[in-house]
Amino acid sequence: MLLPPPPPPPSDWDDVEGFLLHGALLELDRGFAPMPALAAFSGEDPVAFGNLRPFEPGEVVPALVEVLALLLPLGVDRLALLLPARAWSLRDPIPPVTDEIDLRTPVLVVVRGDGHEQPCATDATVQELLAPAAPEDDWSLGASLAPGSGDDDRLAHALTILLDHRDELRADLGEDTLVQQLGRILLLGHELALAAACTERLTLASTR
Repeated sequence: MLLPPPPPPPSDWDDVEGFLLHGALLELDRGFAPMPALAAFSGEDPVAFGNLRPFEPGEVVPALVEVLALLLPLGVDRLALLLPARAWSLRDPIPPVTDEIDLRTPVLVVVRGDGHEQPCATDATVQELLAPAAPEDDWSLGASLAPGSGDDDRLAHALTILLDHRDELRADLGEDTLVQQLGRILLLGHELALAAACTERLTLASTR
């Protein structure tokens, strides 16, 4: 079976959730677990797309801060993050998982922070993942589930703080500092594709 090409990057903030979900489904169809993915905008203008470095459960915020140390000075005021996760009913006092088996439902969580018009507004969606019923079938999205408390709450809180205080964090950073931060991000294992204008800006700074 021929796999479809990756989706084009969204040119509109309203399309960002569908873009991230579609990209995760493509990774599953290729036999890979989806990575934590992000899409960053300045208003309606895309600034960056990429994947966060590997991190331990519950440690998404430090990984995100590393990337935002570069993206906020580049003008980012809107950010969406997709996280693969597992969900279970709040009626179950103990998650149905052991060392041998995990009965929790695989899901994709999308957390969005919109600080374009302050104060920052955040929202989170949880989409059930449905495995292929037959070898020729693809992964698909199931029901939209009610988000519970957990990493998405902490992430939304961190996004609110970072985006609401972005002007302080942007401070007058020199071009050399931004180039160094980009290098640090890549060395830590993040994967990032920047918009053409940002790429040209940092490339020019790196050759001085």
